[in-house]
Amino acid sequence: MRIRPESPAFTVLLGALAALPPLSIDMGLPALDLIRASLDATAEQAALTLSVFLAGFGAAQLLVGPLSDRFGRRPVMLGGLGLYALGGIGCALAPSIGALLGFRLLAGMGAAGSTTLAMAVVRDVFEGHAARVKMSTVSMVITIAPIIAPTIGGLMLLLGGWRFIYSLLAVTGVVLLATVTFGLGETRPAVRGAQLDIIGRYAAVLRQPRTVGYAVVNALGSGSLFAFIATSPLVLMGRMGASVGLFGVLFALTSGGILLGSSFNSFLARRHVPAGRPLALGLMLAPVASLGATAFLLAGIERLETFVPFIVVTGFCRGLTNPAATHAALEPVPAHAGVASALMGCGQMLTAALSGAVVAALFPALGALSITLAMSGFTLAALVAWRVVEAWSGPA
Repeated sequence: MRIRPESPAFTVLLGALAALPPLSIDMGLPALDLIRASLDATAEQAALTLSVFLAGFGAAQLLVGPLSDRFGRRPVMLGGLGLYALGGIGCALAPSIGALLGFRLLAGMGAAGSTTLAMAVVRDVFEGHAARVKMSTVSMVITIAPIIAPTIGGLMLLLGGWRFIYSLLAVTGVVLLATVTFGLGETRPAVRGAQLDIIGRYAAVLRQPRTVGYAVVNALGSGSLFAFIATSPLVLMGRMGASVGLFGVLFALTSGGILLGSSFNSFLARRHVPAGRPLALGLMLAPVASLGATAFLLAGIERLETFVPFIVVTGFCRGLTNPAATHAALEPVPAHAGVASALMGCGQMLTAALSGAVVAALFPALGALSITLAMSGFTLAALVAWRVVEAWSGPA
């Protein structure tokens, strides 16, 4: 029985597919030390379980997009979920750190098939404000994943150790594979006789200034928030004195800001408020928040109560702008929605990596100020990029 696109179940399914990477990363965070001890590995090798997953995910999505535009969403998504489930099973049974890293790479490649295509499916099925509403709602589901993932990972450790975490991820892959097999219809049938022509498909998307422009805006917004995420334990616990438990609450508050922004965007979309308004609000408010946090730090005030609220506001802005920018980027290229979605995902990964590198380089000298300066730079760049796109192609 196929799930109707208008139903809440359809939204939950797409959200679950898109949330697979954050679940796969954050659930494993509490287990790194246990993996090191169990497999006689170094701390650096255990940390690579995150890096190789991201490497597989980042590389595979560039191929997944054009494949789905040529052969349809379902076969590519099913292949990816099968690969992900296989990788999860391999991780749960891995006898060595080398085997674990190999299967994590496989799982990352498989996860690209679900995440990249979730937004492409929205573009296939919905148009206009209906697509914006659905993207906002899916974004809300995605936001919940990093909030609950560490808790689930900790519970799995209590029940049976780190292998239970990967067992649960494998089961999740199998359940999603079955759900897509029996519940999700093809939203973009294969184009018979058409060539794959990966380079040509990317070239077609890159010739769309509106798509490229909003992809850049979205990527810069991702970089601003990742500046905080990358070093949040060092700042909140190491410099501002938060306990482990309080750190979890503060991190959840940041994710809650994103969730609130996505919810507000969905509320506005349902009332047919033009997408340009929440996009403008989020892009203008974000640099104000990051510069406000910077001002307190420059004044020598480094406290949780003068730092975290600004981060929550930045998260709210991210939740407000992400669905609107994604919708604006995908709308002009219905025939290449898979490629455009992959391009956006790759852009966000690159800016996140750049943001993390900038903060890592500046942190020894500047401390928390390195975070707020990086956030200010990325949010101001996103604002400028948005104004350029508006001038070129009109409002979102």
